[in-house]
Amino acid sequence: MLIQVLQTADPGPTKADLQRLRRLFRPVVALGPVKADFDCGEPVFTVSASMGGRRTYNRHDLEDVVGAFLSERLGARFASRRGGVRPPEGAAEWRAVLSPEGLLLGYRGRRPPLHRRVWKTASIRGTLHPPVAAAMARLAGIESGMTVLDPCCGAGTILIEARELAPAATYTGSDLDRNALASATRNARHRNGIALAQADAARLRLPSGSIDRIVTNPAWGRQVAAPQQFPALLAEWRRVIAPDGRLVCLIPPELLRHFETSRWRLTGTRQLSLSGQHPVIAIARPNP
Repeated sequence: MLIQVLQTADPGPTKADLQRLRRLFRPVVALGPVKADFDCGEPVFTVSASMGGRRTYNRHDLEDVVGAFLSERLGARFASRRGGVRPPEGAAEWRAVLSPEGLLLGYRGRRPPLHRRVWKTASIRGTLHPPVAAAMARLAGIESGMTVLDPCCGAGTILIEARELAPAATYTGSDLDRNALASATRNARHRNGIALAQADAARLRLPSGSIDRIVTNPAWGRQVAAPQQFPALLAEWRRVIAPDGRLVCLIPPELLRHFETSRWRLTGTRQLSLSGQHPVIAIARPNP
């Protein structure tokens, strides 16, 4: 549950403007039950922020300004997440959402948010949020006895979330990046039925027609370089998919045009907002 604590105007688009937030926060004197929660628990917290609009500062800059204000007001230690640092165990969490309409600040408390999973102890650049992976697994319609492949498995997020949904299926993941596979191995270490191997997603060592479902998040070429062209991936995935199989993948919308020329029939899309981008979940079936 998120308790809204305050709302202010948008401080502005520049890093210098961001410092105005401290003045905008000053009228907020009482933090009520939030302060009481900090008095009773360990006095450490973190801030998770997201932003809309063009700005010369990033979300970590916003988190640090909000965190410094709350630290003074609460007498608690702010644990910055800058540089990908994981929050301390048991830290309370605040949520800041900034848009041209203003800033909303809410208190989430000491419960972990939906995207945080106890199994995800290893991460990599560009890793997928677990709730998105879970949604993709549901869209795939995985059933008992099926063979499921993620040929760009990264830290294993999709495979693990899919297995939580349908544990009686068989899961295979591959990636060219050894560091990614090491993270996936660590995350999946307590879950049977997930096989991992180093492989090129455009040159899979799998028999034709042997996979029931492909659920994947290929590199977009932004946070993570894309080693293969998307048409080459679609061609190889078309080879290994079963005639009645299904592909679910998260891609930038400009790649949707490639389905028409790659022997896939696009059956649906779902648009998302992730890290300032607007990718789509594409759902497709093989054409004869």
